[in-house]
Parts: sequence; C-alpha cells; structure tokens
Amino acid sequence: MTFRKAASVSIATITASLCLAAPASAQTTIFNTEGFRQDQEHWADPNYYLHNTLGELRGMQVNVRYGQEGTGEPGALGLTSPYSFTSAMEHYQAWLEEAEGGTTHSYDTMPDWRGRWEGGGRGLGGGPNPASAVATMLTPEYQEHFVQAVKAATEGRDWWAGAFCFHGGFLSSVTSAEEFVVTPDRVWFLGAGNGGNYTRWIYTDDSGHTGEDFPFPKWHGESIGFWDGDNLIVHTNQIRGWKSNAFEFSDELQTVERYWREGDTIEGEITLYDPNVFVRPYHSKLSYERLSEDRPELRPLFNSCTDTNGPSTKVFVDDQGFLNERLPGDELYWDATDAHPWRSFFDLSDERYQRYLEAGGEPRGR
Repeated sequence: MTFRKAASVSIATITASLCLAAPASAQTTIFNTEGFRQDQEHWADPNYYLHNTLGELRGMQVNVRYGQEGTGEPGALGLTSPYSFTSAMEHYQAWLEEAEGGTTHSYDTMPDWRGRWEGGGRGLGGGPNPASAVATMLTPEYQEHFVQAVKAATEGRDWWAGAFCFHGGFLSSVTSAEEFVVTPDRVWFLGAGNGGNYTRWIYTDDSGHTGEDFPFPKWHGESIGFWDGDNLIVHTNQIRGWKSNAFEFSDELQTVERYWREGDTIEGEITLYDPNVFVRPYHSKLSYERLSEDRPELRPLFNSCTDTNGPSTKVFVDDQGFLNERLPGDELYWDATDAHPWRSFFDLSDERYQRYLEAGGEPRGR
C-alpha cells in the first residue's frame, strides 16, 4: 500500500529533504506561511502552491523536493461539470428521459465487459492542475480543511484511511473497480486491494431507491441505473461522508455516472453534487484499461486491512491477561465514531509539530 512505501524511505532521504531552503520569493506560499489560516485570499492562487499538483505536494518528502516549483498547469484539466444540472436527480432524470426510459436488455444483448480492468479518474485527484484548481471548487469550510491537509502532507504528515484500518470510502469504490459483472437486472463493480475489498450493487431493474423511511449513509451509497443502448447510467445517493485523496465530501454527496466500452477500454464520467462541499458540481472523466495478463497469481483476493496492518491498537491484552479496550485519555485511543478522523489527526499533528518546532526541532524544508 502507498503508506507502507512511504514508511520505507530512508532517514538519510528525509534528512536531505529537510535541508532544502524555502522559496526565496517574498510571496506567501504554503511553504513559508506564518499560518495557513491567515492566507485565505491566496488559497485559490496557483502561486501559493508554486504550481504543484496535489500528487507533487503529497510526494514532496518522499521525492526530496520540498518547496520546489511544480508542473501544474492552470486549466490543464476541467473539474467543473459541463452540464447545467443543479442536482444529481435532475441530471439522472434528464438522461433517463433522453433514453426514453432506458434500454431493456436480455443476456443475449448485454454488452460484453468481461475481463480485468485497471484505471480510475484523473480529475478525482486534481489531475495535472495545480492544487489551487481543487481549492476553487470548495466551500470555505472545506477549503480550509483542504489546505490544512495539503500543508501537512508536504511536511510528511499525511493521513491515509488504510493506515488506521479505516474504509477507503465511496470514491475508492469507483477508482478501484477491477471487474464489471453485467446482467439484465443489476450490475456489480468489484475491486480488491491490500487493505480491503470494494463491491457496488447497481440495480437496473427499475426498482428505484429505498423509501424515504429507510435511507441512511452507506460506505458505497445506494446505486440504481439504467441502460441507454450500451451505455450504463448510474445514480448514487445515501453516501457516507468521508475523505478522498483530494478532498472531503459529506453525507449529502450524490453522483451520476456514465460508462461505455470502446475496444479494450471502458470509458466513463462522474459528476459529484454536494452543496456542503462544492461551490459548483465537480466532474471527472473515468477510464479503465483491460489487462492483457490474467495469470492465476494475479487474480484478485479477498483482503482485510488487518491482513496488512495487523489488529487495531485500540484493543489489547491487559496486565491481567484479559482482552481490553483503550478508553478516552489513553494516548493510543482513537474514537471509532469520529465522523472526521482526519480532521482530528491534522489538528493533533499540527499541535505536536508546532511543539516540536518550539523545542528546537528542525522544520521540514524551511
């Protein structure tokens, strides 16, 4: 997993990165700021991030390039939805009407999506744009938490859900899809990784969403869909708010997706509607390439996070030999009911990092 690779970086490599000087420019950047919360007027400016992409910012300590100029190009990849719809349901219903209620398939007419696939969506991670492109899509509250997370990541204080054996969340189920099982009344998206498995059920039998008395946030939400010829259209709601690699999203997130096959590629697109998070609907292209190799040892496996990381440190054998659980106040306690554990992590990380600096510790990269 990514965090395992990051943990393997040598002390010498990290030490070298600490010696890099901060930008000489007098402009305020995320690398020389006195306090990022005072910089709100700069958060949407590519220069604040020295034109680094999100990927470049998150990899600065590993790649020993703290504070260096990035390759992000403003406008390189559009993140704003190209559609005029203001809600996911309006979007979905418009495409359903355009398809005249959808195409009824039999097993003989279903599109062939067999095989193993690999891909995802560049826009969901900001793509080749500078990090400011994502910041401009976010409401003030989520902008602040975005910049906090980015700044911590540049200093090697990143947060990964898998590091705490947490679920990857809804967007991971989209980008981690490896197999698409299509039948006349439902479709399954399946994916497997070192830390867990991802499964989505998409009902195309015209049964609709659960009634208003039963909805609740779910890791992968609840998905319904229809076929427009050989195009699969999906509407997902009841998504549990979580954090992706690029941004947070709330329980209000709803999405509309479209998928179709072109040769050895399944192409797609996803539009995200979340009035709490986005100032306008967020959009990304999707693409999954069919893998040519299918050796038995490459087949997906069922994994749990503890297979990779070991059991949670919250549960332990106490000094009397009983299985026990850490309680609030214990240094190793974490609250499993925390709706925003990354925010708790970054607040604690910021506090401890500041204490470290005040005690004479060497700052990361300054």
